[in-house]
Amino acid sequence: MEALKAITEPWLKRLGPTCEAMTPKERLQRRIDDYNADTGTRDQEDGYDCPVCKNKGFISAMVEQGPAFYEVFRPCQCDEIRRTRLRLKKAGLLDAVNKLTFDNYQAIDPWQKRIKETALRFIQDDAHNFFFIGGQSGAGKTHICTAITAHYINAGKRARYMVWFDEATKLKGFVNDPEEYNAIMAELKETDVLYIDDLFKPIKGANGQTLPPSYADVRLAMEIINYRYNNPALITIVSGERILDELLDIDEALAGRISELSKEGGYCLNLARDSRRNWRMKGVTTL
Repeated sequence: MEALKAITEPWLKRLGPTCEAMTPKERLQRRIDDYNADTGTRDQEDGYDCPVCKNKGFISAMVEQGPAFYEVFRPCQCDEIRRTRLRLKKAGLLDAVNKLTFDNYQAIDPWQKRIKETALRFIQDDAHNFFFIGGQSGAGKTHICTAITAHYINAGKRARYMVWFDEATKLKGFVNDPEEYNAIMAELKETDVLYIDDLFKPIKGANGQTLPPSYADVRLAMEIINYRYNNPALITIVSGERILDELLDIDEALAGRISELSKEGGYCLNLARDSRRNWRMKGVTTL
């Protein structure tokens, strides 16, 4: 008897008034409140701590229809955030999103401060949806663009991180498989936020000359950019070593669309090439 009492007393204390003193509706509401107050473990999988569902993924609520009432479970608003973070984790990019933040971006020189100020202004500007930064390698372009992308992920938007060379190579491999090709392209075109990293990364040929991107690469980029250009609700972020004038030489229509939508709000940044801006080379000891 004492053993039974030891088991039941903590539960009865948690209920407060005895079950007999509560109406069926009150008992259901207490169960709903208990569920919503409990914590889950989904944050252990994707690293996102949700204050709304407390990492359970669902929220319990009561629905009333006439004299009847019952409990329903609705997906939390964090569901899309978690799906995006899991995609990044699968691609090995979740650590980069967690590490490359606005707080960790070192804005020491005036040009770095300008980049950070522009990026912070962009994420608060609902009137403009294209951000472009191109030029000097190792100057923090990927860092600042990843921080922008992470802001939108944490705001609940669907996002895709596209390393141009890798994704373009995969897409070209599916050129004879229309179903797979169209599925990948649809995701890149229609996702709320698309970050294209290293667009048309310069590659040198055997003679040391920088090779132009292939016709297939240009066609792919145009298909994606043109779709997003015509859908102003979509946010597009582009970075690369080529400045806008170099993109203009490759394809005027493509560069024109990027320029038109990014320069309007002051979100088109060309970084002059200066090896002193390459942080990857800082701290190198020359003997």
